Amino acid sequence: MKKVAISLHATENFDPNIIKNLNGLDYIHVDFMDGKFVDNKQNNLEVFRLLKEIYELPIIAHLMVRDPLNYLDKIIGFVDVFMFHFESDVSIEMIIKKVRNHDKKVGIALNPDTALTKIIPFLNKVDIILIMSVQPGWSGQEFIWETPGKVNLLYAYRQQNKLNFEIDVDGGVNPENAKLINADILTSASAILQAEDPNLIIQLLKLSEDFD
Repeated sequence: MKKVAISLHATENFDPNIIKNLNGLDYIHVDFMDGKFVDNKQNNLEVFRLLKEIYELPIIAHLMVRDPLNYLDKIIGFVDVFMFHFESDVSIEMIIKKVRNHDKKVGIALNPDTALTKIIPFLNKVDIILIMSVQPGWSGQEFIWETPGKVNLLYAYRQQNKLNFEIDVDGGVNPENAKLINADILTSASAILQAEDPNLIIQLLKLSEDFD
């Protein structure tokens, strides 16, 4: 069974009750954007504290920012996974080390146009690799159909090298394309939140075909 993360934006007028009646979630995934790494700007740091106070689910902080280290100390106490982009402007080794010093999990997100070969040196040092299946920054985009092939390559590499990181896919994920995605975690926003029956969508994502 796959894990499902609900994707939320760190908006100024954030309402934590938006996910109050959702069942079966494995993670809360918060998109935090600085308006520089991506055009969109959603940078309300209070979102992490609010969610941590209300929910027991683990929180993934997905930082779409140029310098993730600017935010680490401000949010690390309220999150379980600190996820930053490979394409950000700071040392990947340094970020991983600093997150580990806080005894938290660390993840690397990869833009659609970034080759998997670039992250090979870090695959034995992280907990999650997030494959973006849309361009980062906005919800509701069309799923990039080359994504399943990219995920399959990463999955095969993990198997061959006996690595332990989880594979997460984020962007345009729905029950139809989920059947093609060989991942451990499916992250979705619109497909769940805009559905007539959000809890049915969560279950369909969790039960989409497993590849093991």
